[in-house]
Amino acid sequence: MRKIFQVTCIVAVIAMLASCGGEKCPDKNRYTIKCTINDAELEGALEGEMVYLRNSEYNHIDSALVRNGGFVMEGCVNEPWIATLVCYNVSFDRQLVVEAGTIVVTADSIGGTPLNDKLHTFLKSIDMSDLEAVAQECYDKISGFDWTYNTIPSEVKQVLDSLESVATSREKEACWKAYHENGDNIVGVFAMETLCSVEDFTYPEFDSIVKAASPLVANSEEVQATLTRLHNIDATSVGRHYTDLKGQVSLVRGQYKDGKLSDLIKGKLALVDFYASWCTPCCNEIKENLVPLWNKYKDQGLVIVGLNVWEYGDEQDKKAAHMKVMKELGITYPQLMDTTKTATETYVVSFIPHIMLIGPDGTILARDLRGDTIETAIIEALKK
Repeated sequence: MRKIFQVTCIVAVIAMLASCGGEKCPDKNRYTIKCTINDAELEGALEGEMVYLRNSEYNHIDSALVRNGGFVMEGCVNEPWIATLVCYNVSFDRQLVVEAGTIVVTADSIGGTPLNDKLHTFLKSIDMSDLEAVAQECYDKISGFDWTYNTIPSEVKQVLDSLESVATSREKEACWKAYHENGDNIVGVFAMETLCSVEDFTYPEFDSIVKAASPLVANSEEVQATLTRLHNIDATSVGRHYTDLKGQVSLVRGQYKDGKLSDLIKGKLALVDFYASWCTPCCNEIKENLVPLWNKYKDQGLVIVGLNVWEYGDEQDKKAAHMKVMKELGITYPQLMDTTKTATETYVVSFIPHIMLIGPDGTILARDLRGDTIETAIIEALKK
Protein backbone atom coordinates (compact mmCIF):
# COMPACT_ATOMS: atom_id res chain seq x y z
CA MET A 1 0.00 0.00 0.00
CA ARG A 2 1.44 3.35 -0.94
CA LYS A 3 2.27 5.79 1.81
CA ILE A 4 -0.58 8.25 1.97
CA PHE A 5 -0.50 12.01 1.97
CA GLN A 6 2.96 12.31 0.49
CA VAL A 7 2.75 15.31 -1.80
CA THR A 8 5.24 15.10 -4.59
CA CYS A 9 5.60 18.41 -6.33
CA ILE A 10 8.11 18.20 -9.11
CA VAL A 11 8.39 21.59 -10.80
CA ALA A 12 10.11 21.49 -14.16
CA VAL A 13 11.13 25.16 -14.32
CA ILE A 14 14.59 25.91 -15.63
CA ALA A 15 16.47 28.24 -13.31
CA MET A 16 16.95 31.62 -14.94
CA LEU A 17 20.08 32.66 -13.11
CA ALA A 18 22.32 35.50 -14.20
CA SER A 19 25.72 34.26 -15.24
CA CYS A 20 27.19 37.42 -13.73
CA GLY A 21 30.63 36.67 -15.22
CA GLY A 22 32.22 39.08 -12.76
CA GLU A 23 29.62 41.79 -13.39
CA LYS A 24 27.89 43.36 -10.41
CA CYS A 25 24.31 42.15 -9.89
CA PRO A 26 21.77 44.99 -10.13
CA ASP A 27 19.86 45.55 -6.90
CA LYS A 28 16.59 44.76 -8.67
CA ASN A 29 17.88 41.25 -9.40
CA ARG A 30 19.55 40.46 -6.08
CA TYR A 31 18.12 37.89 -3.69
CA THR A 32 19.10 37.03 -0.16
CA ILE A 33 17.92 33.87 1.59
CA LYS A 34 18.05 34.22 5.37
CA CYS A 35 17.33 31.00 7.21
CA THR A 36 16.85 30.78 10.97
CA ILE A 37 16.14 27.33 12.39
CA ASN A 38 13.63 28.13 15.13
CA ASP A 39 13.24 24.51 16.21
CA ALA A 40 15.58 23.34 18.96
CA GLU A 41 15.80 19.71 17.87
CA LEU A 42 16.24 20.53 14.20
CA GLU A 43 18.69 23.32 14.99
CA GLY A 44 20.92 20.92 16.88
CA ALA A 45 20.81 18.35 14.08
CA LEU A 46 21.60 20.91 11.37
CA GLU A 47 24.41 22.71 13.14
CA GLY A 48 27.61 22.28 11.12
CA GLU A 49 25.78 20.62 8.22
CA MET A 50 25.82 21.77 4.59
CA VAL A 51 22.53 22.96 3.08
CA TYR A 52 22.14 23.14 -0.69
CA LEU A 53 19.96 25.30 -2.91
CA ARG A 54 18.73 22.87 -5.57
CA ASN A 55 16.73 23.48 -8.74
CA SER A 56 14.09 21.21 -10.28
CA GLU A 57 16.75 19.34 -12.25
CA TYR A 58 18.51 18.44 -8.98
CA ASN A 59 21.45 20.71 -9.74
CA HIS A 60 23.07 22.55 -6.83
CA ILE A 61 22.96 26.31 -7.40
CA ASP A 62 24.44 27.35 -4.05
CA SER A 63 25.36 25.96 -0.65
CA ALA A 64 25.93 27.19 2.89
CA LEU A 65 27.15 25.81 6.20
CA VAL A 66 24.70 26.04 9.11
CA ARG A 67 26.29 28.07 11.90
CA ASN A 68 24.66 29.39 15.08
CA GLY A 69 21.29 28.08 14.00
CA GLY A 70 21.11 29.55 10.53
CA PHE A 71 22.74 30.52 7.24
CA VAL A 72 22.59 33.11 4.46
CA MET A 73 22.72 32.66 0.68
CA GLU A 74 22.91 35.46 -1.86
CA GLY A 75 22.73 35.58 -5.62
CA CYS A 76 21.30 37.11 -8.75
CA VAL A 77 18.04 36.10 -10.45
CA ASN A 78 16.41 37.22 -13.70
CA GLU A 79 13.10 35.38 -13.44
CA PRO A 80 11.53 33.75 -10.34
CA TRP A 81 11.96 29.98 -10.08
CA ILE A 82 11.08 27.23 -7.64
CA ALA A 83 13.94 25.84 -5.56
CA THR A 84 14.46 23.48 -2.66
CA LEU A 85 16.74 23.99 0.33
CA VAL A 86 17.94 20.52 1.27
CA CYS A 87 20.34 18.87 3.70
CA TYR A 88 21.22 15.28 2.81
CA ASN A 89 22.43 14.25 6.24
CA VAL A 90 19.38 15.56 8.11
CA SER A 91 15.69 15.37 7.23
CA PHE A 92 15.41 18.96 6.08
CA ASP A 93 13.97 20.33 2.86
CA ARG A 94 12.10 23.56 2.24
CA GLN A 95 10.63 24.73 -1.05
CA LEU A 96 10.78 28.41 -1.89
CA VAL A 97 10.69 30.85 -4.78
CA VAL A 98 14.02 32.36 -5.72
CA GLU A 99 13.09 35.95 -6.50
CA ALA A 100 14.57 39.37 -5.90
CA GLY A 101 14.40 40.53 -2.29
CA THR A 102 15.05 39.10 1.14
CA ILE A 103 13.54 35.63 1.52
CA VAL A 104 12.99 34.61 5.14
CA VAL A 105 13.03 30.90 5.92
CA THR A 106 12.36 29.24 9.28
CA ALA A 107 11.75 25.66 10.32
CA ASP A 108 8.07 25.94 9.43
CA SER A 109 7.60 28.94 7.15
CA ILE A 110 8.82 30.92 4.17
CA GLY A 111 8.04 34.53 3.31
CA GLY A 112 9.45 38.01 3.02
CA THR A 113 8.79 38.41 -0.71
CA PRO A 114 5.46 38.48 -2.59
CA LEU A 115 5.73 35.09 -4.28
CA ASN A 116 7.12 33.36 -1.21
CA ASP A 117 4.21 34.67 0.84
CA LYS A 118 1.87 33.16 -1.76
CA LEU A 119 3.80 29.88 -1.85
CA HIS A 120 3.70 29.67 1.95
CA THR A 121 -0.08 30.04 1.88
CA PHE A 122 -0.35 27.28 -0.72
CA LEU A 123 1.98 24.88 1.09
CA LYS A 124 0.09 25.36 4.35
CA SER A 125 -3.17 24.59 2.54
CA ILE A 126 -1.85 21.19 1.42
CA ASP A 127 -0.33 20.34 4.79
CA MET A 128 -1.83 16.99 5.80
CA SER A 129 -0.10 16.62 9.18
CA ASP A 130 -3.42 16.40 11.04
CA LEU A 131 -4.57 13.51 8.85
CA GLU A 132 -1.14 11.91 8.94
CA ALA A 133 -1.31 11.82 12.74
CA VAL A 134 -4.59 9.90 12.60
CA ALA A 135 -3.16 7.56 9.95
CA GLN A 136 -0.11 6.92 12.12
CA GLU A 137 -2.38 5.86 14.97
CA CYS A 138 -3.90 3.28 12.61
CA TYR A 139 -0.48 2.00 11.56
CA ASP A 140 0.58 1.76 15.20
CA LYS A 141 -2.37 -0.56 15.87
CA ILE A 142 -1.15 -3.06 13.28
CA SER A 143 2.61 -2.66 13.75
CA GLY A 144 4.45 -5.91 14.35
CA PHE A 145 2.00 -7.97 12.32
CA ASP A 146 2.64 -9.60 8.98
CA TRP A 147 0.02 -7.88 6.85
CA THR A 148 -0.83 -6.62 3.43
CA TYR A 149 -3.43 -4.03 2.55
CA ASN A 150 -6.01 -6.75 1.88
CA THR A 151 -5.51 -8.28 5.33
CA ILE A 152 -5.65 -5.06 7.38
CA PRO A 153 -8.50 -5.21 9.91
CA SER A 154 -11.62 -3.84 8.21
CA GLU A 155 -12.14 -1.04 10.72
CA VAL A 156 -8.54 0.18 10.23
CA LYS A 157 -8.79 -0.10 6.46
CA GLN A 158 -12.01 1.89 6.50
CA VAL A 159 -10.36 4.72 8.44
CA LEU A 160 -7.31 4.75 6.15
CA ASP A 161 -9.47 4.81 3.01
CA SER A 162 -11.52 7.66 4.45
CA LEU A 163 -8.41 9.64 5.33
CA GLU A 164 -7.01 9.07 1.84
CA SER A 165 -10.21 10.36 0.29
CA VAL A 166 -10.29 13.45 2.50
CA ALA A 167 -6.61 14.20 1.81
CA THR A 168 -7.02 13.89 -1.96
CA SER A 169 -10.12 16.07 -1.98
CA ARG A 170 -8.45 18.70 0.20
CA GLU A 171 -5.33 18.73 -1.95
CA LYS A 172 -7.27 19.12 -5.20
CA GLU A 173 -9.34 21.97 -3.77
CA ALA A 174 -6.24 23.76 -2.49
CA CYS A 175 -4.43 23.34 -5.81
CA TRP A 176 -7.32 24.73 -7.83
CA LYS A 177 -7.63 27.70 -5.48
CA ALA A 178 -3.92 28.48 -5.68
CA TYR A 179 -3.94 28.08 -9.46
CA HIS A 180 -6.88 30.44 -9.98
CA GLU A 181 -5.25 33.04 -7.71
CA ASN A 182 -1.78 32.72 -9.26
CA GLY A 183 -2.30 31.65 -12.85
CA ASP A 184 0.15 34.27 -14.12
CA ASN A 185 3.07 33.51 -11.81
CA ILE A 186 5.34 30.65 -10.75
CA VAL A 187 3.14 29.67 -7.80
CA GLY A 188 0.34 29.00 -10.28
CA VAL A 189 2.72 26.79 -12.24
CA PHE A 190 3.59 24.95 -9.03
CA ALA A 191 -0.10 24.44 -8.22
CA MET A 192 -0.95 23.19 -11.71
CA GLU A 193 1.99 20.79 -11.73
CA THR A 194 0.81 19.43 -8.39
CA LEU A 195 -2.67 18.99 -9.88
CA CYS A 196 -1.12 16.96 -12.70
CA SER A 197 -0.17 14.32 -10.15
CA VAL A 198 -3.47 14.16 -8.26
CA GLU A 199 -6.28 15.09 -10.66
CA ASP A 200 -7.71 12.52 -13.10
CA PHE A 201 -7.85 14.73 -16.18
CA THR A 202 -9.08 13.53 -19.53
CA TYR A 203 -7.19 14.76 -22.57
CA PRO A 204 -9.98 17.12 -23.79
CA GLU A 205 -10.31 18.60 -20.27
CA PHE A 206 -6.61 19.22 -19.83
CA ASP A 207 -6.17 20.46 -23.39
CA SER A 208 -8.81 23.12 -22.72
CA ILE A 209 -7.10 24.12 -19.48
CA VAL A 210 -3.71 24.47 -21.17
CA LYS A 211 -5.13 26.50 -24.04
CA ALA A 212 -6.71 28.92 -21.55
CA ALA A 213 -3.62 29.10 -19.32
CA SER A 214 -0.96 31.79 -19.27
CA PRO A 215 2.17 31.07 -21.35
CA LEU A 216 4.11 30.53 -18.10
CA VAL A 217 1.82 27.66 -17.13
CA ALA A 218 1.22 26.30 -20.62
CA ASN A 219 4.94 26.07 -21.41
CA SER A 220 5.87 24.27 -18.20
CA GLU A 221 7.71 21.03 -18.97
CA GLU A 222 5.53 19.10 -16.51
CA VAL A 223 2.33 20.52 -17.98
CA GLN A 224 3.46 19.71 -21.52
CA ALA A 225 4.52 16.20 -20.46
CA THR A 226 1.12 15.64 -18.88
CA LEU A 227 -0.62 16.93 -22.00
CA THR A 228 1.39 14.52 -24.17
CA ARG A 229 0.70 11.59 -21.84
CA LEU A 230 -3.05 12.27 -21.79
CA HIS A 231 -3.09 12.67 -25.57
CA ASN A 232 -1.37 9.29 -25.95
CA ILE A 233 -3.81 7.65 -23.53
CA ASP A 234 -6.71 9.04 -25.55
CA ALA A 235 -5.16 8.11 -28.92
CA THR A 236 -4.44 4.50 -27.91
CA SER A 237 -7.59 3.72 -25.94
CA VAL A 238 -10.01 0.93 -26.79
CA GLY A 239 -11.98 1.85 -29.90
CA ARG A 240 -9.16 3.89 -31.46
CA HIS A 241 -7.06 2.78 -34.44
CA TYR A 242 -3.71 1.50 -33.26
CA THR A 243 -0.65 3.73 -33.59
CA ASP A 244 2.13 2.18 -35.64
CA LEU A 245 5.56 1.64 -34.11
CA LYS A 246 9.05 1.34 -35.54
CA GLY A 247 11.66 -1.02 -34.17
CA GLN A 248 13.88 -4.01 -34.92
CA VAL A 249 12.22 -7.13 -36.32
CA SER A 250 13.99 -10.28 -35.18
CA LEU A 251 15.22 -12.72 -37.82
CA VAL A 252 16.99 -16.08 -37.49
CA ARG A 253 20.41 -16.54 -35.86
CA GLY A 254 20.25 -13.33 -33.85
CA GLN A 255 19.86 -11.00 -36.82
CA TYR A 256 17.52 -7.99 -36.90
CA LYS A 257 16.22 -5.59 -39.50
CA ASP A 258 14.34 -2.30 -39.30
CA GLY A 259 10.60 -2.78 -39.34
CA LYS A 260 7.21 -1.65 -38.12
CA LEU A 261 4.38 -3.11 -36.10
CA SER A 262 2.13 -2.83 -39.15
CA ASP A 263 4.55 -5.05 -41.11
CA LEU A 264 3.89 -7.86 -38.64
CA ILE A 265 0.14 -7.35 -38.15
CA LYS A 266 -0.67 -7.19 -41.87
CA GLY A 267 -4.37 -6.59 -41.37
CA LYS A 268 -4.95 -9.63 -39.18
CA LEU A 269 -6.43 -10.07 -35.73
CA ALA A 270 -3.38 -9.29 -33.63
CA LEU A 271 -2.38 -9.87 -30.04
CA VAL A 272 0.46 -7.51 -29.05
CA ASP A 273 2.46 -8.35 -25.94
CA PHE A 274 4.69 -5.70 -24.28
CA TYR A 275 7.28 -7.74 -22.36
CA ALA A 276 10.91 -8.03 -21.25
CA SER A 277 13.18 -11.05 -20.76
CA TRP A 278 13.83 -10.25 -17.07
CA CYS A 279 10.12 -9.90 -16.22
CA THR A 280 8.97 -13.13 -14.53
CA PRO A 281 5.21 -12.42 -14.92
CA CYS A 282 5.87 -11.68 -18.60
CA CYS A 283 7.66 -14.98 -19.12
CA ASN A 284 4.95 -16.89 -17.26
CA GLU A 285 2.27 -15.28 -19.43
CA ILE A 286 4.17 -16.21 -22.57
CA LYS A 287 4.81 -19.81 -21.51
CA GLU A 288 1.38 -20.53 -20.04
CA ASN A 289 -0.85 -18.57 -22.45
CA LEU A 290 0.70 -16.89 -25.48
CA VAL A 291 2.69 -19.79 -26.92
CA PRO A 292 -0.27 -22.22 -26.55
CA LEU A 293 -2.66 -19.62 -28.00
CA TRP A 294 -0.34 -19.05 -30.95
CA ASN A 295 -0.27 -22.76 -31.75
CA LYS A 296 -4.04 -23.00 -31.32
CA TYR A 297 -5.23 -19.98 -33.32
CA LYS A 298 -2.51 -19.06 -35.83
CA ASP A 299 -4.29 -21.00 -38.56
CA GLN A 300 -7.56 -19.20 -37.78
CA GLY A 301 -6.24 -15.74 -38.63
CA LEU A 302 -4.55 -14.72 -35.37
CA VAL A 303 -1.08 -13.22 -35.26
CA ILE A 304 0.78 -12.64 -32.01
CA VAL A 305 3.48 -9.98 -31.89
CA GLY A 306 5.97 -9.97 -29.02
CA LEU A 307 6.93 -6.34 -28.42
CA ASN A 308 10.19 -6.51 -26.48
CA VAL A 309 10.82 -3.44 -24.30
CA TRP A 310 12.86 -2.23 -21.34
CA GLU A 311 15.80 -4.60 -21.73
CA TYR A 312 19.03 -3.69 -19.90
CA GLY A 313 22.45 -2.82 -21.30
CA ASP A 314 23.54 -1.56 -24.71
CA GLU A 315 21.85 -2.58 -27.94
CA GLN A 316 23.83 -5.80 -28.28
CA ASP A 317 23.07 -6.79 -24.67
CA LYS A 318 19.37 -6.18 -25.30
CA LYS A 319 19.36 -8.29 -28.44
CA ALA A 320 21.25 -11.10 -26.73
CA ALA A 321 18.74 -11.14 -23.85
CA HIS A 322 15.87 -11.10 -26.32
CA MET A 323 17.22 -14.01 -28.35
CA LYS A 324 17.90 -16.00 -25.19
CA VAL A 325 14.36 -15.65 -23.84
CA MET A 326 12.85 -16.52 -27.23
CA LYS A 327 14.83 -19.77 -27.25
CA GLU A 328 14.09 -20.62 -23.63
CA LEU A 329 10.32 -20.05 -23.96
CA GLY A 330 9.95 -21.53 -27.44
CA ILE A 331 8.66 -18.30 -28.98
CA THR A 332 8.10 -18.66 -32.71
CA TYR A 333 5.63 -15.84 -33.33
CA PRO A 334 6.82 -12.47 -34.79
CA GLN A 335 8.93 -10.17 -32.64
CA LEU A 336 9.54 -6.42 -32.64
CA MET A 337 12.21 -4.96 -30.37
CA ASP A 338 12.03 -1.37 -29.13
CA THR A 339 15.25 -0.09 -27.55
CA THR A 340 14.12 3.54 -27.20
CA LYS A 341 11.06 3.36 -24.86
CA THR A 342 9.01 4.89 -27.68
CA ALA A 343 6.53 2.01 -27.65
CA THR A 344 5.66 2.23 -23.96
CA GLU A 345 5.53 6.03 -24.05
CA THR A 346 3.25 5.98 -27.11
CA TYR A 347 0.85 3.52 -25.48
CA VAL A 348 1.43 4.86 -21.93
CA VAL A 349 2.40 1.44 -20.62
CA SER A 350 3.71 1.77 -17.07
CA PHE A 351 3.92 -1.94 -16.23
CA ILE A 352 4.49 -5.18 -18.07
CA PRO A 353 3.25 -7.57 -19.26
CA HIS A 354 0.72 -5.45 -21.08
CA ILE A 355 -1.26 -7.32 -23.72
CA MET A 356 -3.68 -5.75 -26.18
CA LEU A 357 -5.86 -7.09 -28.95
CA ILE A 358 -6.16 -5.31 -32.30
CA GLY A 359 -8.87 -6.10 -34.84
CA PRO A 360 -8.23 -6.77 -38.54
CA ASP A 361 -9.36 -3.21 -39.32
CA GLY A 362 -6.77 -1.79 -36.91
CA THR A 363 -9.17 -0.97 -34.08
CA ILE A 364 -7.89 -1.59 -30.56
CA LEU A 365 -10.39 -4.10 -29.13
CA ALA A 366 -8.95 -4.62 -25.64
CA ARG A 367 -6.00 -3.64 -23.47
CA ASP A 368 -4.39 -5.04 -20.34
CA LEU A 369 -5.46 -8.62 -21.02
CA ARG A 370 -4.11 -11.33 -18.71
CA GLY A 371 -4.66 -15.03 -18.14
CA ASP A 372 -7.97 -16.50 -19.28
CA THR A 373 -9.26 -13.11 -20.48
CA ILE A 374 -6.85 -13.32 -23.44
CA GLU A 375 -8.48 -16.35 -25.05
CA THR A 376 -11.96 -15.07 -24.24
CA ALA A 377 -11.20 -11.85 -26.13
CA ILE A 378 -9.74 -13.80 -29.08
CA ILE A 379 -12.81 -16.06 -29.35
CA GLU A 380 -15.16 -13.07 -29.30
CA ALA A 381 -13.13 -11.27 -31.98
CA LEU A 382 -12.99 -14.34 -34.24
CA LYS A 383 -16.78 -14.58 -34.16
CA LYS A 384 -17.15 -11.18 -35.84
